[in-house]
Amino acid sequence: MVTGAGGYLGSVLVPKLLAAGHHVTAVDTFYFGRKTLEGSEDHPRLRVVVEDVRGLSPEVVHGIDTAICLAALSNDPAGDIDESWTESINVDATVHFARIAKEAGARAFLFASSCSVYGAGEERSLREDAEVRPLTAYARSKVAAERAVAAESGPGFTTVSLRMGTLFGTSPRMRYDLMVNAMTASAVLHKEVGVDGDGQQRRPLLHVADAADAYVRLVTDAERLPKASAVYNLVSINASVRDVAEEVVAAVPEADLATTAKGLDARDYAADSSAIGRDTGIAPRRKPADGIREVRDSAVAGRLTPEEVESANTVRTLLTQARKPALHGGEPVRRDFLPLAKADIGPEEEAEVLDTLRSGWLTTGPKTARFESMVAEYVGSRHAIATNSCTGALHVALAAVGVTTGDEVITTPVSWPSTSNVIWHLGARPVFVDVEPGTLNIDASLVEKAVTPRTKAIVPVHMAGQACDMEALESIAARHGLAVVEDAAHAIGATYRGSRIGSRGNPTAFSFYPTKNMTTAEGGMLVLDDDALARTARMLTLHGISSDAWKRDSATGSPHWHLHMPGFKYNMTDVQAALGLHQLPKLDGYIDRRQHLSALYTEGLAGIDGLTPLRTARPQDRHARHLFVVALAEGTPESDRDRLLAHLRSEGIGAGVHFRATHLQPFYRETLDQACRDLPVATSLSGRILSLPLFPLMNDRDVDDVLDALRKAWA
Repeated sequence: MVTGAGGYLGSVLVPKLLAAGHHVTAVDTFYFGRKTLEGSEDHPRLRVVVEDVRGLSPEVVHGIDTAICLAALSNDPAGDIDESWTESINVDATVHFARIAKEAGARAFLFASSCSVYGAGEERSLREDAEVRPLTAYARSKVAAERAVAAESGPGFTTVSLRMGTLFGTSPRMRYDLMVNAMTASAVLHKEVGVDGDGQQRRPLLHVADAADAYVRLVTDAERLPKASAVYNLVSINASVRDVAEEVVAAVPEADLATTAKGLDARDYAADSSAIGRDTGIAPRRKPADGIREVRDSAVAGRLTPEEVESANTVRTLLTQARKPALHGGEPVRRDFLPLAKADIGPEEEAEVLDTLRSGWLTTGPKTARFESMVAEYVGSRHAIATNSCTGALHVALAAVGVTTGDEVITTPVSWPSTSNVIWHLGARPVFVDVEPGTLNIDASLVEKAVTPRTKAIVPVHMAGQACDMEALESIAARHGLAVVEDAAHAIGATYRGSRIGSRGNPTAFSFYPTKNMTTAEGGMLVLDDDALARTARMLTLHGISSDAWKRDSATGSPHWHLHMPGFKYNMTDVQAALGLHQLPKLDGYIDRRQHLSALYTEGLAGIDGLTPLRTARPQDRHARHLFVVALAEGTPESDRDRLLAHLRSEGIGAGVHFRATHLQPFYRETLDQACRDLPVATSLSGRILSLPLFPLMNDRDVDDVLDALRKAWA
């Protein structure tokens, strides 16, 4: 099997292997087209597999005897396009290929490395045991791959890395970005050969046909393979850049030699390839002059044009591939998927959970009580009641304040369904008030118009972690004798006018779902100040009885209890609380990291027209930055937003929608009489918003990846 079979070396090697009588599986993405295998593609012993080596399946490798790994982002400029891309192909995919080949029973793995690993060597001719000094991402990737491949060698599985000199000569997949070929093409097309600096820097050179012959020899004469891992230099000649340029001018007399003042190239090395000749009999025989004549004659006969040279340029093709959306066959921005959110669970949480499991007390108990105390102290409330979810906390809060059948509760249509569902479950009716276009928070200026004699409460949602205008809402509530229950699922750690959300005395519900700013796996917390309400809410979380399990069944408890009201089963367990005990102390650091990432997003989005992040209503408030929501331009069809979501996913970027407004959901659309025209902002934004990945484990490069993916869509 040959990966990179459609490349410069692969398209020369495959026909030679077939001519030697071998069955060949040729693997490539064929970025440069299938014509590179013309003349061989219909051969009965050839199987062509169009597949990216990063996803190479074990089934493709089944039955092979020798694996030849040529696939790579080849040469220094190509490797510098994106170092993560280079590493994923040149290192990760190479190691993956070696491992699955070994598991499939292959006897040998031949890896195409490069003399560029030497970088700059003071010795006249470097042997394989010389120190490597890679100067570029490409060279560093070859060093890393060599070492990883060697680690896979063992009884019955030999690995050989061939450090090849800079290739030259003609190939079905022609390259004009390699030194000898580039100089010759320039001489033919432009009548000039340029040399940077004095041109005395040395280069090991190798004809592409000699490279192919070496692989054929190693495959065909199996007894010549070393018994364990080996590294060999493979070079036909070491020559200075100026010497090669003078040979080109001699072969193309009408061309002039031009010296530029760019300075001396730091890459300067010569390689000794005597070891491979001694051990295997391989001795490259073609010289630069042979390649120069080939390229010259091919260029003249084929009437080579500058456009053809440009189209064969590896860097140009790879850049085109990188810019093309993955949905259209381009290279995705990321191969490792970046999720919308990811919890940061450390060894402290793991140890606390394990301690809980080993304690024998798993349900509501001392760790839950401790966690409640920590949250109450953190937010500045008299009471904190741990629940199994924010939904449960909202439900018991509304029940505790007396919401019941026939009541109305004013809330926002832009929230998770639980905000409205708990109102419905109590027999009340949610009344939606439109949102502010810049924040997605309930528009306080519209709330009073929605108050009726049946209104019992107002439920503001601190959307994405930004506080609503609480003073305005509380003033309306006070005038009409209404309760305020805050849905702070997104907002633990946020502040409003200097005070933490949850500290204003209103019943306030937090969420500790895995995507939230801190997590207890599943879980929530109700905080409030009123003692009587707190007693009622606590009983409602556990069936309406007077004692939880710890009070009934612990060594100091009593088995007696009383049912005071029909309640629910919303209690938090000690297993959940064990996570919270260590998540809460990290919360402020998490928010700081979210603030930093959000600032990077905001800065990067400034250059993308038609995509606007939510604004910060009061800069003096602390935004918890649970979500980073952006909106497409007004008038953008919802289908365009959905295409952008699909584009991001294909580029390896997770994204979400927070939220499609509740009044547009089938159940509420059919049961409530609020029309879309009554809620124009929420209706419009529902089809134009999306949330970008945001979580503390992200690094700055992750944000760059998201922005790059967005720019690809806009391009």
